[in-house]
Parts: sequence; structure tokens; C-alpha cells
Amino acid sequence: MHYDLDFKIKVIAYYRQGHTKGATGEKFGLDDKMVSEWVKQYQSGGINAIKPKTGKTKYSADFKYQVIALMLAEELSQSETALKFNISSPSLISHWYKAYRLHGMSGLTSKYKGSTLMKPPIASKPDDEKTPTELKRELQYLRAENAYLKKLDALLREREQAATKQGSSKD
Repeated sequence: MHYDLDFKIKVIAYYRQGHTKGATGEKFGLDDKMVSEWVKQYQSGGINAIKPKTGKTKYSADFKYQVIALMLAEELSQSETALKFNISSPSLISHWYKAYRLHGMSGLTSKYKGSTLMKPPIASKPDDEKTPTELKRELQYLRAENAYLKKLDALLREREQAATKQGSSKD
């Protein structure tokens, strides 16, 4: 169910008057987890963070990658990451991460028609039959994918080293 901004503000105001999450939820007919979520969103991003979304938000592949990279680098949960980036659903981050693990950067590109995002390279014909424009587009795509893979590799190595250091200090 979607709630309007005025209702959310009333709920948060009531909670901030010193009432518990449970009491607030009971008064407004809400689960205390929802009260907690709205309060956290409001504290992290103000009114804009609790405004109902108008339509489906589209995120670029770069943005999705930044979200995943920060989540891994700072070892944040999906909920913490969603709050940090004002993303309405933490499960969206899970989908992005799974798509990235399976398909790399191409998994993060939008599948909508008319997308202005970079298209995957043309692999249906041999290189000697491709036009210079097609070859340039493919080269650009492969360079971008390579750069992202290098960043991910560096991030994973950094995490492994940090885990190794923590493990060796326990001896």
C-alpha cells in the first residue's frame, strides 16, 4: 500500500514526540518496521526521502555500479546502502548485484527500448565485415567493461587482504 506524504509526516511527527515505534504503529495502523523505515529515511534524506515516488525511477549503469562498489567497499547491508543513495527498495540493489556478478557491466544496462545507454558490441558478424563505426562502438564498450572489471578486481583483492589481515591478527 502507498501512503501520501502528509500521512508519513504525521506518523514521523508522532514518533518524534517521544512515542515508541510500536505505539506509533498501533495508533496509525502500521507495522512498527514501516515506522522505523520512514523515520530512518527521513533522518537520512529529509522530506524528499519519504516522498512517494512518481513513476519508475531509471538508474544508469554507472550509478548502479557505484552503489554496488560502495556497498562492497564499506561492507554495508542492502538496507543501509539503499538509505545512503535514497533508493526506495533495498531488494533492487540485490538484483543489480546479481546481474553484475552474472553479466558484468552489461547486466547493469537498462533493457528498455530507446535507452541511451551504451549498447553491447555487435558480435553477429566477423570483424572484417563491420563498419568503422561499429568497430569503434565495440571498442568503446570493451574498454569500459575492462575498466569496470579492473575496478571490481581491485576492490575484491582489497577485501581479501583486509580479511587476511584480520585472520592473521587472531593468532
